[in-house]
Amino acid sequence: MEENTEYHAELFPYLQSWGLREFRDEASYYGWQRETLSKEELDDFQRLIEHRYGDEKGKGDIEFYDGLARRDLIPILYSQRLQYFLTIGTAVCRRIAPAQQVLDFGCGVGILTIFFALQHPDVEFVGIDRSPRSVEMACLEAEKRQIRNVRFELSHVPPQQISGTYDLILSTHTLFQTEREPGIPSRTWETFQRVVDHQRQEQLEVLTGVHGRLDALLLVLGLIGRMLIFEKTWNLGRRIFFQRALDARGLFPISSPVFCRYRSVDEEVADGPLYEVARNTQGVETLGWNEEPYRAPGETLYRCIGIAADRMGRVLAMDQVSASFSGVHSSFGSWVWRFGLWKEIFAWGLCEHSSGLTGLIIGGEADRDLLHQLVETVTHMTESDFQELVQDFWGDLIHAKEDQSAPCYENHHPSAQIIYERLPSKHIQQESTIQDAQRGEMHIELGTTTRLTYLYCANVFDQRQLVLMDEERAQVLREYYRESLQHPYGPPA
Repeated sequence: MEENTEYHAELFPYLQSWGLREFRDEASYYGWQRETLSKEELDDFQRLIEHRYGDEKGKGDIEFYDGLARRDLIPILYSQRLQYFLTIGTAVCRRIAPAQQVLDFGCGVGILTIFFALQHPDVEFVGIDRSPRSVEMACLEAEKRQIRNVRFELSHVPPQQISGTYDLILSTHTLFQTEREPGIPSRTWETFQRVVDHQRQEQLEVLTGVHGRLDALLLVLGLIGRMLIFEKTWNLGRRIFFQRALDARGLFPISSPVFCRYRSVDEEVADGPLYEVARNTQGVETLGWNEEPYRAPGETLYRCIGIAADRMGRVLAMDQVSASFSGVHSSFGSWVWRFGLWKEIFAWGLCEHSSGLTGLIIGGEADRDLLHQLVETVTHMTESDFQELVQDFWGDLIHAKEDQSAPCYENHHPSAQIIYERLPSKHIQQESTIQDAQRGEMHIELGTTTRLTYLYCANVFDQRQLVLMDEERAQVLREYYRESLQHPYGPPA
């Protein structure tokens, strides 16, 4: 996510005025829930959640938000989304100008809509939602805060139509009817490329609700209007499907999509991207639709300590050591940092010191520059820098009981495919490709590379997993391979 502090200072206290609180662990958040709500209220809360996710037609969703559109329940419902509001609220708010008429589609109780109106007092905002009680609460909140440049309307789109014309339409987490639909599968497990299937595309648009909602919004988008759209489309199959839906309607990106990461209590969420699109792009530079996987900086990096670091370090150091630094720390004792490049695939840094700790940080070609920055850091490192660096990389592993089955390297991102394809002297020992009518093709492979054993898994919905182990503990991967064959799509629900 791009750095953006322009509206953050105003948004955080504003969210607190709604009663939202920041939690960094689930125990604290759910403990607060139990302290705040009675057992009957908690049971009703859980019932609404279950009904919501068990109903793909949207009625459960309306009942959920109607039931929770109470001023005393807003903090309970939305505190876990605090970082979402901060991330999306600031990113959207800075892109509102120069619009004068803004529609916020699926505004809920108006938390962000009212904030946008506060920050842009010369802009007229209209928020619409299909939850009657949410709209009622939004109206009451705007009146209480004496916000005159915003109004809220009840509208169930489709089948209802939207009134007015707008030069900016906001839509965040509202166009998709379902969160479970994975989108368009790739041609095979070996590629991320998709075929163009107009029939499947049309079926998906109807199934997800994108067809009716997106078309309804385009009817009220002004001739030179823009849309800011943020949906749960991090998954490439969903993202390509959605981009093709936008492209088919003559919408083009006029700025780079912004992929977002934020925390939901103690869980990191990968979401988005945030799209800024327009139909009339005369005089505006447009960008093409990118159908490649998004690769976040640092996603190939992996860290380990103990046996895994020691054995992997020995394998890596046999190829090429490009730099070595040593020193003495008053608490840790003497230390040595070594850096190198293995088979033109992995850049790595290995730290060993007399206290007994061996720590390894390793990454693929895409993150070689980050490892090079680490070399510069170690070159000019002070004693306090050393302690901070060790804590940053391996702090949560140092005092934990060592896991004898910990991998030497593991990657669950699309970048795992690039590393897998470049493994040297690769010899496949066992492999299996499983076909499933609903979940597509899944490939599982066990093999060896130079002094290491690997396990690789891939499917047509962009899941990738690469695990490397030293030869002495290769049995761990053999057992994992057998287990994966029993449940290739994960354990039974």
